[in-house]
Order: sequence, then structure tokens, then C-alpha cells
Amino acid sequence: MRDSSDKHFAFSTLLDAMPDAIVIADTGGRIVEVNIHTVGMFGYSRAELVGEPVESLMPERFRGKHVGEREEYAENPHVRPMGIGMALLGLKKDGQEFPIEISLSPYHSGGGPLVVAAIRDVSARKSG
Repeated sequence: MRDSSDKHFAFSTLLDAMPDAIVIADTGGRIVEVNIHTVGMFGYSRAELVGEPVESLMPERFRGKHVGEREEYAENPHVRPMGIGMALLGLKKDGQEFPIEISLSPYHSGGGPLVVAAIRDVSARKSG
């Protein structure tokens, strides 16, 4: 018989197998799960990220506007790239900004609606 810790381990293992950084947030914008690539990309541990607002991963100058955009997305969640035609930036724990691409997807869990963000560091593409 499998228990919830087996399911969580399998889910975490699946997330870690994804090629991009994965951030899963609730509709209030709080991070509920990240994968190992998120940890490597942003420099935070999982424990430091879970429970924090997704805006903590972006430069402060964009955070206020993002809250409104996040709320709009929650009203009509759908699969889509984020920031079409815009240069998106992530913010590492050490304060370094770097260019990213983000794709969003809604996910309905037993605990309620979530948003899955797949994040790709495009620094190499931007500099080359």
C-alpha cells in the first residue's frame, strides 16, 4: 500500500526530471513546489522558496505590476507563454538578474487550482 509520502516522492522525482526550472504556485501567487533546476537556476533551496511569493524571483521593479497580471491570469487560466514581446528577467538569490522565458499552465490538484511555470534561462542565447 502506498502512502502520501510515496506519491510526493514520485511527484518530486518527476519534477526533477523535467528539463526546465518548474515553479508551482497557488492562485494567491505563493510557491508550493519547485524542482531541482529552480534551485540551481535561482540559488535558493527548496525550503527558502516554498511559501514565498513568486514575485520574489523577479527584480523588484516588476513585482507590483506582476501581482495584477497574476490576478488576471487566475481569472482565466490557460496554457500560454508569458511576456510575449517582452524581455523577462529572473532574479537570483545573489541579486544577479538574468533573461528568462516562461510558459504557464493551469493545473487542478485535489487541493485546488495551481499554476505551473516552466522557466528557461536564455542567457546563452541572448549573449551569443
